[in-house]
Order: sequence, then structure tokens, then C-alpha cells
Amino acid sequence: MGISISGLGSGLDTAQIISDLMTLERQPYIRLETSKKNLQSEKSIFQSINTKLNTLKTAVSDLLLNANFNLVSGKSTNEGVVKLKTAEGASTGNYNIAVTQLAQSHSVKSGEVDTGGTDLLNKTFEITYGGSTIKIETNQLASGSKNAEALEYIKNQINSQNTGLTAAVVSVSDTKKVLVLTSKETGEQNKMVLSGTGGILLGGDALGALGITNVGPKGAGSNTIQDAADAKLTVSGVSITRSSNTISDVIDGVTLELVAAGSSQVTVARDMDKVAEKIDAFVKAYNDVVNTVRNNLSKPADATKMNPLQGDSVLKTISNELYNLFTSATNLTDGYKMMAEIGLEIDKGITKGSLMTGTITFDKEKFKEAFSKDPNAVIDLFKHNENGIMKAMDNRLQEWTSSVNGLITSKIKGYDSEIGMIDDRMEAMDNRLQLKYEQLKKQFTAMEVALSGLKSQQSWLTSQLASLTALTQANKG
Repeated sequence: MGISISGLGSGLDTAQIISDLMTLERQPYIRLETSKKNLQSEKSIFQSINTKLNTLKTAVSDLLLNANFNLVSGKSTNEGVVKLKTAEGASTGNYNIAVTQLAQSHSVKSGEVDTGGTDLLNKTFEITYGGSTIKIETNQLASGSKNAEALEYIKNQINSQNTGLTAAVVSVSDTKKVLVLTSKETGEQNKMVLSGTGGILLGGDALGALGITNVGPKGAGSNTIQDAADAKLTVSGVSITRSSNTISDVIDGVTLELVAAGSSQVTVARDMDKVAEKIDAFVKAYNDVVNTVRNNLSKPADATKMNPLQGDSVLKTISNELYNLFTSATNLTDGYKMMAEIGLEIDKGITKGSLMTGTITFDKEKFKEAFSKDPNAVIDLFKHNENGIMKAMDNRLQEWTSSVNGLITSKIKGYDSEIGMIDDRMEAMDNRLQLKYEQLKKQFTAMEVALSGLKSQQSWLTSQLASLTALTQANKG
């Protein structure tokens, strides 16, 4: 670290003088910093516009899909019997549904077990279900265990394995408990089978340690809580049997959720509101782009100021072409030719230029009326291969937003190049300023040292002259 001598010989604040000189020297550097900030600000505006254009491109792409003009919804007249969910492209129509039986899971119980007894200990139980076998050996329990601990152990062993069964222990009195087994899945194909060396034998004639003796047809054995059963129903007179109460393979694109036995009429129809939502998403995305572009092109309210992108050629191109694409009449020979005919209009009802915003007004009711009258004509207006307005707009948006050579990408790359050159100039200038600072420090230090030496000589000469004067006066006396 160098030694700084400030005002030692001159009495001046040389450190402040150097700082002031460097402030003047740094003015070109500060101007570069300002230019860089301005470029970064403009670049961020184009990045924001690129994001908004991509959102618009997504909305436009949605309107090029047939499925989005065939959105449907379903309704059940009796949701206490059947509920439904519809997917895109679901088969429309009216269906009479009669549910005669719900699908059920299989559920069996043990006999009442004395929790203080020991007859469940040192036994081997096997449960075969869905191709898997659970083997449970109660000789793993600690010494002194009772039936209560054995029941919990059996339950936990069943629940810890992914076999499609669940187990629960239910208290029926202070000293009696029951083990309940239930299949997770419904349907006759999910019926369980139990066997074992400890006397557990379903379908056999032995009482067994758990008192399970029969799980035959419902009501045939005291151990059956609920027999496995398939769902049975008719759809418009056609008999259907399924293992689950959730049925998605009967009506294309429709999932039926059976709730109870009974009847209901199900209607699946095109949902005009859902179609209008897709149009509304496009309108919002379009207006967002237009507002952002126009705000950056327009003059500020303060006449002494100027938008940095005011008059930018790229923004003008986007503004003008979006307007022309949307308002142009198609060459379609039949049906609708302009968006205004189906309820989408730019600056609707505005005649004064200063009040025009370039944004779309969406009359949903007019759109739904036009769509109901001639859906194919509306679809052609949007997506006809040659003349569709959305088709043309999609092509142009692809050109603007391409991540390789798109209009906006090229603009952003241009900013990156300019900012990079400024960074290089700032780095070089900063090195020169540092050298200048060191040079000024050396020069002022040398000056102070020289002035200090001169002052020392002056003091010596002054003292010598004073001595001579005194000696001369003494000799005269």
C-alpha cells in the first residue's frame, strides 16, 4: 500500500483535488453506464413482449384445434344415482341409465376373539389375494403376549403389504374383538380366499382359531359382512356389467360415477360457454400484447419527455400486422368472412382517433348465436387451411417468436451485442482510470515532497541569514 501525503508541503487538500479530477475523468464512464442501463431497460421490454406474444401464440394454437370447438359438458338429472365427468371430444347424446346394483368390495370378519386368551399365539395364517399370499406367524410375538397383541400384529402385517386388502380390529366389548378384512377393489373378481394351519379355513368345515368358517354367497355364512359384487346397469337399454362403480369405457369421453340404485337421464352436449372461454383467452392475450406495444410506442403525457422505444420499427410492425391480420376479410366463399360478424371487433363503436386503443371487444352472446347457427362457418373463419384468420396469425407469430431467428429474438440479440461492446469499453476505461488515479497520486506526492524540501531549505536559509544579521550587529557594537 502506497504512502499518501496530503498537503504536507503545499497545505492543500490534495486528496480532494485528486478525487475531483477523477470525477471529471469518469464522466465518459458514467455516460457508458447510463447507456447500458437504458439498453437493458429496452431489452427487458422486448423480453416482456416476447413472453406476451408466446402467450398469444398458445391461445391462437388452441383455436386451431377442432377439439376446442367441440368442448362438451354433461348433466345428470339424478346425481343421487349417477354423476359424470366429460373430457374433450366426448360423444354427445342423451342416455337413459338405470342402475340395478352397485359394485361392492368383499368384506369378512373373524369370530369374537377373547383378548386375554392365547389361542391365536404360535399359529401360521395365510391369506391369498390377487395372486399374492400373505404368511403371518404369531410365534414372532414376545413372550407373555395375548390375543389382543396377536390381533394387532396380524392387522399390521396385512396392512403393511400391497396386496389390495385392508385389515381393521373392532372392539365389540371390553374383552372381545373382531378382525375385519376388506378388499380395496370392488367386483366379483376381487373376492378373497383364506387358508392356514391354525384352523383358519374359509369355505371349509373347521371352526378355526379366528372362528372363520364360511364366506360363501351373501347370507350363507355368519362371517360374511359384504359379498363381492359387480356393478350392473343399463345404458339406453344395453346391459352393462363392470367391477367398479367408476365406468369410463361405455360412452366415449364420459366417466360415469355410480352412486346408488335407480335411474337418471344423462345429457352430453356441446358447451358453448367453454368454447367462448377459449375465444376469451385469445382476446385477453391479444389485448395484452397490443396495450404493451402501444404504450411503448406512444408519446408520454409530459411533452418534455420521450419514450425510449417511441417510433421503434419492430413495435410498429407488430402493431400494424396484428391489426391487419385480425381485421382483414377472408376469401372464404361461404359463411362468415370477418371477425366482427361473430362478435369480435376492434375499437367497437369508437370513431374518434384519440380514443382508439386497438383492442378487441368480445360480444359472447353474439358469438354463441353465430356458432349455434353455423358452427362450421365459424370454425372455418378461425382455422381454414388457406384463409383462416387464426391460421395466418399463427404463421406470423411463429416468425416473430422463433428462438432461433425470430423478429424479437433478433432484436434481443442486438441488445446483447451492444451491451457486450459497452461492457468491453467500460472495462478498458476502468483500467485507464485506475492508471490515471495512480499517476495523479504519484504526481501530487512528488509535488508535496518537493515543496516540503524547498520549505526545509527556506527555513535553513532563513536561519542562516538571521545568524549573519545577528553577527553583523554584534561586530558593529
